[in-house]
Amino acid sequence: MDLANKNNRLIISSDLPENPIATKMTLKQDKTCGGRLRWNLIINIVMIAMAGFPFYLPLVATLGVNFFYASLWILFMFLAANTQQKIKLTMKKISNHSEQPPNPTPIQFILLTFIYKEPLELLLKTLQNIQQQRIAKEIIMVVCMEEKTPDKDTKINTVFEQFKDCFDQLIITIHPYGTPGEIPGKCSNNNYAIRSVLAHLKKNNPNLDPNKYFVTNFDVDTIFHKNFLDIQMMNILKEKDRNNFVWQPVLYYNWGLDKLSFFTRITGLARNMLMMGALIPLNINIMSVYTASLQLQIEGDFCHPTYQMDDIICYIRWLTLSKRSLKIKPIYCPTISGPTSGSNMWQEFIEWIRQNKRWSVGSAEVFHYFVIKASRIKFCQAFTWACNYLNYYASFICVQSLLLITTTFRLFFMESDPKLKLYFCIPLIIVYICLFLMIVMNKIAVKYLLKDIVVENIPIWKDFIHWILSLIVMIGYGLTVFYGFWEIFFCGKGVCTHEPSKKKILDNIVQRRDETAIQIHQQSKNT
Repeated sequence: MDLANKNNRLIISSDLPENPIATKMTLKQDKTCGGRLRWNLIINIVMIAMAGFPFYLPLVATLGVNFFYASLWILFMFLAANTQQKIKLTMKKISNHSEQPPNPTPIQFILLTFIYKEPLELLLKTLQNIQQQRIAKEIIMVVCMEEKTPDKDTKINTVFEQFKDCFDQLIITIHPYGTPGEIPGKCSNNNYAIRSVLAHLKKNNPNLDPNKYFVTNFDVDTIFHKNFLDIQMMNILKEKDRNNFVWQPVLYYNWGLDKLSFFTRITGLARNMLMMGALIPLNINIMSVYTASLQLQIEGDFCHPTYQMDDIICYIRWLTLSKRSLKIKPIYCPTISGPTSGSNMWQEFIEWIRQNKRWSVGSAEVFHYFVIKASRIKFCQAFTWACNYLNYYASFICVQSLLLITTTFRLFFMESDPKLKLYFCIPLIIVYICLFLMIVMNKIAVKYLLKDIVVENIPIWKDFIHWILSLIVMIGYGLTVFYGFWEIFFCGKGVCTHEPSKKKILDNIVQRRDETAIQIHQQSKNT
């Protein structure tokens, strides 16, 4: 392992055939029908069975299922609104100085971000954003690169040149290509990086206490609020056994959404609402930006290097290997995450399909991993999580769209009772009302919670059009997820590869956003 530590530069890499940070894992080849007969096939069976309800169940039962989905929309909207209200109260306490973190800080944060083909400008803006944190000088900032990162040396030199004195430590890890027992992607990069940083910390401090370090993992297309680490610290310090929790900030995808297409915007708003109303409250999974103690990462054997969805697989891996009653705790601080993007609407649509399909493939392979590891935890805990996971990813996200199509076909081509058709309109209207409230709730967040980091101008007529098209977007999203679940069945485990989303357009959008913010500030100053 190469360690270069000169002039406050620390680069951790490995060009040796046998990597000393390797996990000694072997990439198991699933020979059973090429990896097709896996536990995620249960999801496919459930989806097909439920989508066909209108053709073999009484229509009254089908109507009940539609009302069930409508009630889920109401529940998720209520929980999301409650979460957003708590964000508002938390931000108010911070601004009024009624609640402040301790000084000096009893814990230390390790921040990990990842870069492969993303543009250098985007990475620099991300690090500039982190530099605004009050405790920036106290954090260990880690930039995780791949051995085949384009313009790697230029990126390394630029990062050290601009940020060498901004953090307690600035570390760049270079994940070696072709390590046995790994697949290329964020999981293997994450696994290598945190193991390397731990080895570095232990070398400098043999009596290192992992309980005092907390690792925040985030994508390079992330914008934190200036008080994020302070709020996160106060949340962590409130817990007695901090190794039983994973902290998840509420993600908003309002990164230039006023410049992007209607399907990207509606998907971003839905992901935000469902994170606040479903993923966090029901303890289903973490997403994109999350924090856990270094001790928990050690107990959970870090990140599995043969999977592609690092957030979900980390949570399940830590849950099963640590044998803790692991809970997801929200960080009531708005955090911006980049949506899917493209240079034009067609490219944006292609990227939207590709990423939606990737998420569904990742969800399927993680479910298989959970089933084979579930015996390590309590039955009630495993059963509850599996039901919530299936109900969300297979039923709510996917079957709801399929059922709407099959129900419509049954009513308009096989039934003639107009009163019956009218009854089926009720749950549909409820969903449309929830989609309207979703847009309104996000508009409120942009105006009051994201005003320091987002400049967004969307006219009312555009909101109205997006609302009318929102149901079509959700149906399209469900169909894409359905396709992804079947792709892994027909193609096997080989389809589970990490295809990084394109970030170049986000750099252009954030530049325009920064320029707009500067103009507003200058106008306000002149006034």
